[in-house]
Amino acid sequence: MWGDGLSHVPHTDMTQHHIENEVKSFLDKCFLKVGNNIVYSTLVIARLLMEAAKLHDSIKEIADTPDSDSVFKRLEHATLDLIKKSFEIHVRELFHKTGDFFKRGKVILAFDETYEEYFGKAKNVWIWGYKPKKGSTGCFKFLVLSIVKNNRRYVLGAVPVFIGYNKEQTIIEMLKFAEQFVKIKAVLFDKGFYSAKVIKELEKKKIGYVILVPKNKKTKKYLEQKGNTFEHTMTTRDKYNKYKLKLRIKVARNVYEHDWMILTNLNYRNTTQLVNLYRKRWNIENIFRITDKIRIRTNSTDIVAKTLLFIMALVIYNLWQWFRLEIIIGITLRKFLKFVLKIVADKIAADKPPPEKLRIAKSVLLSAS
Repeated sequence: MWGDGLSHVPHTDMTQHHIENEVKSFLDKCFLKVGNNIVYSTLVIARLLMEAAKLHDSIKEIADTPDSDSVFKRLEHATLDLIKKSFEIHVRELFHKTGDFFKRGKVILAFDETYEEYFGKAKNVWIWGYKPKKGSTGCFKFLVLSIVKNNRRYVLGAVPVFIGYNKEQTIIEMLKFAEQFVKIKAVLFDKGFYSAKVIKELEKKKIGYVILVPKNKKTKKYLEQKGNTFEHTMTTRDKYNKYKLKLRIKVARNVYEHDWMILTNLNYRNTTQLVNLYRKRWNIENIFRITDKIRIRTNSTDIVAKTLLFIMALVIYNLWQWFRLEIIIGITLRKFLKFVLKIVADKIAADKPPPEKLRIAKSVLLSAS
């Protein structure tokens, strides 16, 4: 059975301490302020959240003690900014544990958006019109940045996005944070990011990019012409000026039974190699498929609660990625969650006072009242 002989794994005690602290620290920083009369510790809340993640269920369905009301009560002082900063601290700790691995060369990153379906009637700036599942009336949307060409596919950033958000500014801010830890070779985008404003900012920051070009009236002509490299112009404007961007589209015909048009500032002569690079972007979709299985569901329309539960799944994913490469090679996500839940349960039990001491403490409190 898995877990037998775990004590023989090198550095297990250190690992248990690290994971326990990572989870608790992340939630502590999200909550920030808690009253002195809080009944349930952060670790108790963490255990409940991870149990919900393991079962891919809602807190309400699996909660006994504490109940879902107690969990959401702890969110009263959480904010989107606190959650964002807490995740950034988590990423810093992750790279500290990884050591010099990412100093050896440049990495490939990818952006993508993922969705959480919504089935209610409420309308606000966080609920988009896109309906990802049958019967849904809209969705919440998150922008995610991840390493995709590496055996350590960590998520480096994730933010909820509202209708009309500044996509290019958000992308640049997330890349600026990522550059503290990795040297970027290129950033991969699907055609949803084919935007003159986004490209203008990437060019300005001299960031390598590979973007799938949508097939429309302006771009289809390249497929019909001879050659595989074409000058392409896009226009954009700000409050005061209009800009013309002179760009380059690469065409790869009949590669993997498909014709590709890719906008890039990288020097790739071989278009098949460029397509292979772009296809690495699909690894971020694999991350979504994995984290979808451990998302904690809630019917709440509160974007803070939605974001915390979404980011919690990414924290679990990142810790699993680190653990399966450093501690127990190839351990599955399900077995990793079992391991973490045992760590947290043992810590909660160890922190409880023995029954006799608890009885004495109660009698002292009652006599003092």
